[in-house]
Amino acid sequence: MRIKTLCGGALVLFGMFVFPSLGFSVSPEPQSKKAKRISHSVEKSAALAEAKGKEAVKAFGRRIAGTYIVAREPDAGTSRILTIFADGNLSSIQSIQFNGGAAGGGFSNQQGVWKRVGTREIRATILDLSYDFETGDFLGMTAASYSLQFDKMFQTVTGTVEGKIYSPGIDPLNPGDAEPIDEFSDTFEAQRVIVDTSASEEGG
Repeated sequence: MRIKTLCGGALVLFGMFVFPSLGFSVSPEPQSKKAKRISHSVEKSAALAEAKGKEAVKAFGRRIAGTYIVAREPDAGTSRILTIFADGNLSSIQSIQFNGGAAGGGFSNQQGVWKRVGTREIRATILDLSYDFETGDFLGMTAASYSLQFDKMFQTVTGTVEGKIYSPGIDPLNPGDAEPIDEFSDTFEAQRVIVDTSASEEGG
């Protein structure tokens, strides 16, 4: 048997070339590039999660948006019309604001904003202006907190409201040590207002 060593490191064995195995080394990814790649991946995931969260908020707003009515006998409490907007705003008008509400005076329509706090629940902060019936003088501002719970079909709202009226010059959102001139609370159930299309459908 002839074995001859060649200069290139190959052996001739029975007329065949046999090459020794060659070792290969792979350089590890630089830490800086790896860190950037991980950071980019985390930022992308966070951006996707934020986008999904914003879309969920918009979808919920569209679901609850509408006008709701509370119709009660005067002895049973305040009637009201509550309008919820998909963009986070809210407005209300009440039956007692023209004939003597809290503090014995009148008050304007209520305007405010809402925020989702549960699966079918929102909280809202509402403001209005109070005035004297006889003189028309400005009596102050009211800040009220609403808690609104929707049913599974988003057709009924169970609500509670608590509010305080402050004298002119007092910020009702940051009254500090100022004492309110009056306080009030109410519990109600409101029904969603829907368009009745039965008449047009029957007419063809």
